[in-house]
Amino acid sequence: MANELSRVGFIGLGAMGVGMAANVSKAGYPLVVMGNTRREPVERLVAMGATEVATPAELVAQVDVVILCVTTSSVVEEIVYGDNGLLKGMQHPFMLIDCGTSEPESTLKIGAELESRGCSMLDVPLGRSAAAAESGTLNMMAGGSKAHFEEATPLLKTMSENLFHVGDLGVGHKLKLINNGFSMSVACLIAEAVNTAEKSGVDLKLLYDVMAAGPNRSDFFDWFMAGPLTGDETKLQFSLANGNKDIGYFNSMAKAYGASGLLPTQAQGMMQKIVDAGHGDDFIPSLARHWKEQDGA
Repeated sequence: MANELSRVGFIGLGAMGVGMAANVSKAGYPLVVMGNTRREPVERLVAMGATEVATPAELVAQVDVVILCVTTSSVVEEIVYGDNGLLKGMQHPFMLIDCGTSEPESTLKIGAELESRGCSMLDVPLGRSAAAAESGTLNMMAGGSKAHFEEATPLLKTMSENLFHVGDLGVGHKLKLINNGFSMSVACLIAEAVNTAEKSGVDLKLLYDVMAAGPNRSDFFDWFMAGPLTGDETKLQFSLANGNKDIGYFNSMAKAYGASGLLPTQAQGMMQKIVDAGHGDDFIPSLARHWKEQDGA
């Protein structure tokens, strides 16, 4: 199914999805796309030869593989089960590839339903940035059967530099949630460090120089600290709303498996307050300044 002749449908043409879909098209795969609110990504892909449709049902009738790059499990489930969803429109077996950050239990439920209908599914969450999506150099961690992974590998390689088969369906999303639970907790810890430095009179440039000279330095640390140091919060273009969603998914997963999740739970509490205050569209480095607001400074 997922080979060089596959017809590919793509839903979720945001910052990551549009570059991914463009690389699929450049590799010669016939492409069908469904837009949401922004016309620019759709028009870009149509100009490259893609066909536009209005609903998932219309899309799935024309393709062999459906790639999703959307925000939440509830959105994925609506695309699959909705009145104009994939299951309503399917006319032949297809492969579903979910590249979002989703709840593993939802992924497993969808996978079982698809299997009962002769279809297949991979969960393939992403690592790296929108720039990597444009250049086709994403990290991809694929969960699903070995056979399905091998079937999809040529297609996935059009979008990735590092492609990992990580195990059964759902393992990709578990790994992604662990990764994002860690990174969002670290982001909150950096914001707390910045806030404490400012309150105690420690120069932020000095704080950065000292911490970056030791093992605390990382790309993530550099991208975050560009915000409080220079005001440039675009080095880490991931919204607070998405970060809060992901750490919430992580905490739910940790609880389901009997892990404590103490630090991520505390981090999510502060992120939720900041999102509730209306800052959900701001990027992760903005935590440093919003933390100060929440702390009463």
